[in-house]
Amino acid sequence: MVAISFKAIKPQRLKVDGIRLELLNELRKEGKDHRKSLDKTTSSWSGEKPKMESVISLTGKDATVISGPTGSGSDKWLYLDEGTKIRWALMSGDWKSKTKSGTFKSGRGAGRAVIVGKRAMQRRGIRPRPGIKARGWSAMLTKQRKKPFQRRIIKSMQRGASKMF
Repeated sequence: MVAISFKAIKPQRLKVDGIRLELLNELRKEGKDHRKSLDKTTSSWSGEKPKMESVISLTGKDATVISGPTGSGSDKWLYLDEGTKIRWALMSGDWKSKTKSGTFKSGRGAGRAVIVGKRAMQRRGIRPRPGIKARGWSAMLTKQRKKPFQRRIIKSMQRGASKMF
């Protein structure tokens, strides 16, 4: 007769907080990288500049970083990022924008815009100028940071997995 004994193996409790902490740290770093890129867009602006901020979220299956302008000057930044249909402003002949589509850099620019009310321009028979061309900074940032973000998240989960037991 052979005696067989069974012993229950109780698994150790998983420390999921290790992975969560690693992910949150990487999301904060990603937000910092976003703000660094977006700050270039307003580096040469005078007057009111928006402050670039990031909000991170780690819920359920989603890890999210949302970055963009806040405070005074954020409307101007959004007009440039998304573009406008028409603008009611007279520009001096030597006026040159400080920013361009396809780059985060902000240059020197030249001249200044002379803002005249829409009704005053209509009374004078002045037609609106073409809208502001979209700079597309948000789309550029999303495209540039997609793969680095994925790599960063995978590495953080690997580091966190080593701390689970």
